[in-house]
Amino acid sequence: MPTKTADPILSPLNEPQRRAVEHTNGPLLILAGAGSGKTRALTHRIARLMQDGVKPWNILGVTFTNKAANEMKDRIRNLLHITQGEDFGIRNPESETRSPKLPTMGTFHSICARILRRDFEHLGRDRNFVIYDQGDQEKIMKQVLKEMGIDTSELKPRAVMGYVGRFKCEAVYPKEAQKDATTERMHKIITAYSRYQKLLAEANALDFDDLILETVRLFHEVPEVLDRYQETWQYLHVDEYQDTNHAQYLMITLLAKKYRNLCVIGDPDQSIYAFRGADIRNILEFEKDYKDAEHIKLEQNYRSTQLILSAADGVIEPNPNRPKKKMWTERKEGPKTVVHEVSDQQKEAQEAIKKAEELKSEGLSLNDQVILYRTNAQSRLFEEACMRAGLPYRIVGGVKFYQRREVKDVLAYLYVILNPYDTLSLLRIINVPSRKIGKTTIEKLQAFGANEGMPLWDCLNNVERVSGLSESVQTRLIRFTELITKLSERSRKDNVSDLTMSLLDATNMEMWLRDDTEEGETRWENVKELTTVMHKYDALDPETSLTSFLEEVALVSEVDKLQDAKDDALTLMTLHLCKGLEFEHVMIAGCEEGLFPHANSSFDKEQLEEERRLMYVGMTRAKTHLTIMFAQQRMLWGETQVNAP
Repeated sequence: MPTKTADPILSPLNEPQRRAVEHTNGPLLILAGAGSGKTRALTHRIARLMQDGVKPWNILGVTFTNKAANEMKDRIRNLLHITQGEDFGIRNPESETRSPKLPTMGTFHSICARILRRDFEHLGRDRNFVIYDQGDQEKIMKQVLKEMGIDTSELKPRAVMGYVGRFKCEAVYPKEAQKDATTERMHKIITAYSRYQKLLAEANALDFDDLILETVRLFHEVPEVLDRYQETWQYLHVDEYQDTNHAQYLMITLLAKKYRNLCVIGDPDQSIYAFRGADIRNILEFEKDYKDAEHIKLEQNYRSTQLILSAADGVIEPNPNRPKKKMWTERKEGPKTVVHEVSDQQKEAQEAIKKAEELKSEGLSLNDQVILYRTNAQSRLFEEACMRAGLPYRIVGGVKFYQRREVKDVLAYLYVILNPYDTLSLLRIINVPSRKIGKTTIEKLQAFGANEGMPLWDCLNNVERVSGLSESVQTRLIRFTELITKLSERSRKDNVSDLTMSLLDATNMEMWLRDDTEEGETRWENVKELTTVMHKYDALDPETSLTSFLEEVALVSEVDKLQDAKDDALTLMTLHLCKGLEFEHVMIAGCEEGLFPHANSSFDKEQLEEERRLMYVGMTRAKTHLTIMFAQQRMLWGETQVNAP
C-alpha cells in the first residue's frame, strides 16, 4: 500500500493549535502565550481556509508590523506551494483585474491607506493624499501654536501631538473633545487639534492615526462602501489583538458585523502599549462582544527554557483580571536566570558588555544577544562601553534612514510631484538645491496666500500678482513651478526610479550634495540607496508605482529591518521595541524601583500592572540565557539616587 503523506497544514501542530486551525465559522479568541507558535497557528489557519475553498480575496489578515505580514505571506506561499512573484493570477468574478493568490495581509495603517486610496473621494477628499510622519506633524503643530499666539515653552508641539494622538486612538474628533474641555489649557489643546486637522486637509495630508480614523468615518458615513468590504473580507484575522486601540476596534467590529467570522489572537500579558492608546479591554472583553466565541489557549512555549518561563510567570502572576494560563515547554534544562547587582550605572554597562563578550567567546554570536532598558536615555552608557571595548553594536530606534535630511528632501520632491498642495513638502524643497529663494520671498508668498485664500502652490502659479517680488525672483519661482509640473506629467508614464533619476538630473542634486566633502559623499550614497529601494516598484503600473513606494516609506518600521542586519553586533533597544523578537541571551538593565518599574507606577495600580507586563515581555524574549541587572545607586536627572531593586 502507498504511504499516506502527512498533511503539511495539520501535522506540525499541537492539539490546541489544530483546534484553532480547524475552526472555520464564527468568532474565535486565541490566547497565545509568548513563544507559543501563534504565527504558525494563524498562517496554517488561513492556508487551511484556502485549501477548503475560501477565496483568497475573501480573507484579511491584520498585523502590527510589515515584517509580521511578510513572514505570514511567505509561510502561506510555502504551505500552498505558491511561487514567489506569482501571487496574482486567479480571476476574481467581482473584478475585471487579476486577483491575488494570497489573502490581503498588512498593518492596520497599510490596509486603511489602501481603502482610502480607493474610496476617500466618497468623503469629498482627494485620494492622492500624502502621509505625514512624526516630524512633519510636529512642524504643522508648531505652526498652529504660533498662529494661536501660544508660547511653545508653555505648550510644546510634541506634547500637544500626544493629546491629539490619544483623541484619535479613542476616535474622538475636535468637536466631541471640546465638550470635555474643563480647563483653559485643555481648551487650547483641542482648539489646536481642530486647527491642525484643517491644515492637514488643506495640504491633502493625513497622519498615521487619521488613516484608521478616516476609514472608520468612511464606513460609518458611506454604508455601501462598508458593505463592499464586508463582502470582500468575509474571514478576518487580527494579530496582537491586545495592542489594538478603540479606533482599530471600531474598524474591525464594523468589518466583522455581517459575517462574524472574526479570529483574534493575542496575549493580555503582553499588552504594553497603553501609552499609545492600546486598550487591553478589547481582548479581555472579546467574549462579551461575541458571546458564542470559541476560546482556545496556546500554552506550550517553543522558545524559552522552563527556568525562564517560571521566572516570567512569577512576575506576571500578581496582575489581577488576567485570563489564567500556565506556560510550559519541553526545554526543561538550561542555565539559571542571573540576577546581577552592581555598584552604579557605569559598572552596569561594563558588566553587561563583559557578559556579552564572554558568551561570544563561547560561540554565541552578538546578533543573538540584546540589552533591554526602560528609557532611551539609558542607552548612552551602553554605547560608550561598547565603543571602549571595540564591540560592534546597533541601536534600534536611532536615527532612521528615512529621517536623514537628504533622503527627506528627495521624498519631499516626490510628495509634491504627487500632490503639489502638500505645502509642508513644498516649503522644504522650494530652495533645495539653492535657487536663491529666501525667507523674505516665502513670507511674501504666504502673506499673498493668506489675503487671497490661496494655498502656496496656487500662489506660485500667480507670482506676477504678488507685490514686492523682483523680476529675477519671479523668474526663479516660475522655473521651479515648471519643473514640478513637468515632473508631475512624467510621473503618469514613468516608474518611480526613472522619475527620481529625472528629478535628480533636473535639479543637479548630485553636485549639490557631494560638495567635495566626505559628508557630502555619504549624503549622495544615501540618495543612491533610496533609488535602490525604489526598483522593486518599477514593475507596477506608473500610476501606482510612485504612490505605492511613498506609502511603504511612510509606514516602514525600524524594528521591521532589524532581522535583515548582516553584521554581527550587539543590539541595544528599549523594552517597548523588543516585542515579537527573540534572542539567545537577554540582559534587562536598570531593574530598580523608580526606573523599572517606572516612578509613575508607584501611585497607579494600572501602570504597575503594565510595568509587570513590560518585564514579562522582556524576559520571554530570551531563549536560553537571561540576565537581570540593577545598580545600588544611579545618577538620574542630575542626582544620585539609591533605589530598591
